[in-house]
Amino acid sequence: MANGVVEQYEKGQLNLDGTLGHLTTKEAGQLQILWRKLLEAFASDASELKDAPAAPADTAQSTAKRSMRAQASPSPAPSGKSSNSGSWFGFGASTKTEDESYRKTVGQVAPTGSSAPEFVAQGRARSIRDVFWAATLCDHPDVLVLRFLRARKWKVDDALKMLLACLRWRLDEEIDWVVWTGESALNYALMQRGIGAMHKTDRLGQPILYIPVRQNDPSAQPQEQMVDYTVYLMEVARIMLHPPAEKVCLLLDTTDMAMANMDWTFFKTFLHYLEHYYPECLGLVLIYNASWVFNSLWKLICPLLDPVVASKVHFAQSTAELQKFIAPENLSIEYGGSNSFKYQYVLPRAGENAKMADVTARNTAMAARLAACDRLEAVTRKWAGIDSATSSSQTLADERAAAADDLVVASRAMDTFVRARTLYHRNGVISDDLTIHW
Repeated sequence: MANGVVEQYEKGQLNLDGTLGHLTTKEAGQLQILWRKLLEAFASDASELKDAPAAPADTAQSTAKRSMRAQASPSPAPSGKSSNSGSWFGFGASTKTEDESYRKTVGQVAPTGSSAPEFVAQGRARSIRDVFWAATLCDHPDVLVLRFLRARKWKVDDALKMLLACLRWRLDEEIDWVVWTGESALNYALMQRGIGAMHKTDRLGQPILYIPVRQNDPSAQPQEQMVDYTVYLMEVARIMLHPPAEKVCLLLDTTDMAMANMDWTFFKTFLHYLEHYYPECLGLVLIYNASWVFNSLWKLICPLLDPVVASKVHFAQSTAELQKFIAPENLSIEYGGSNSFKYQYVLPRAGENAKMADVTARNTAMAARLAACDRLEAVTRKWAGIDSATSSSQTLADERAAAADDLVVASRAMDTFVRARTLYHRNGVISDDLTIHW
């Protein structure tokens, strides 16, 4: 082990530099400046936001708005032929014939009354302020803003540009609809396969995201549904990323994988989203049991990785190597640990989203959160406009910290009215107040 990422595991201590509560004087000053510039942009119409960074060639592109695709009837599967559009350059493409489950969604299989009520989009033009506060969801706002500052090496203008581009992407991609609708619009067969299951934490307290590559079949669902699933999974993961553990540990299991399991288009899309829209959310990538197939592809993958992401990649060929990062009691038996976890998808239950249909209670919770946003914004405007070295700055910082905590409480209280319940709610990992129970 030779780099700073794995050294944290050797020491058993998470590096908290640059995170909330662990800022240098200079970093705290940069945070103030970024907030000042962000607040100046708040009154502008969201339509004035510049387009999100162009995705690289060969990434998945949405063919229509998510909400419009969900309302349309499922497209028929390819008849009597296989698809190789998602495989690596066409090599190792699946030869199986698609069946009727090709586009079947969870909502089409789940019991009646289990889905969230119909999403009602805002008809009026939204300000940048509206989009920002919606994007924070249940995060402490500084936790979100600091991700962009760290990703852009504390260069305020670059961080602001990146943050505003992310807001534009969230608006264009209807992320609030993704959160509201939840699993009902996702591909049912994809949910069953468990490509991206979160369970327990690593030795630094970071949630573990298991990705068994052999379970992936690019021809088993439309590419756009794979992207929808990934965005949904990232939004669910955000619930589990509580300070001090603000990142995930990704365990990429390449056991028994074949060339047909690797999805070049999706992989590039995932990297683009991770870099631009979910920065500083990846703590470690463990590539387990790398096969000759994966080793052959690694030379193609490496040039696509940001150097920071590349520094987080570690190969583990044995259980002993995995256990340097994940304690046996948290590691699945499948990987040589003692935890009995085995992924199983549980369909939504009738009535689990009933609170979302309670318009009066939802409006009350939303009004309480909006009031909390107003209070935090008011004190932030004062705090961001004065020298961080003054005594009054510390007083305002304390007042602001209390207001931010109040916002988090109000956001969690609202969540059950605006977010469809997830698999992790049903299996008891996430409670209604968003505390995590591993």
